[in-house]
Amino acid sequence: MKSKTVERLLENTPDDLKIFVDLYADLIVRINYLMEKKGYSQKYLSEKLQKRPSEIHKWLSGNHNFTLKSIAKLEAELGEKLLEVPKTNISLEHEKNYNR
Repeated sequence: MKSKTVERLLENTPDDLKIFVDLYADLIVRINYLMEKKGYSQKYLSEKLQKRPSEIHKWLSGNHNFTLKSIAKLEAELGEKLLEVPKTNISLEHEKNYNR
């Protein structure tokens, strides 16, 4: 059961912030799952990505705003998708024309 204060805070939270928090939490859970599955520590990941361990810690503790480039690096190192953008008919048509 949520307290009145929590309910009031949630009512006053902008939708974009709610979406951001949900996406960020899902992303962190996925990264941690994949790291555990592969036996990767934060230190190992920092070495593979040539980042400071403190930066990886920030990424995984909610103190970092991921860029698409950092997500791509993580996907490459972890070998699995972290984010997926649904393809629309427009993107599929563009892809057909682009690959000709």
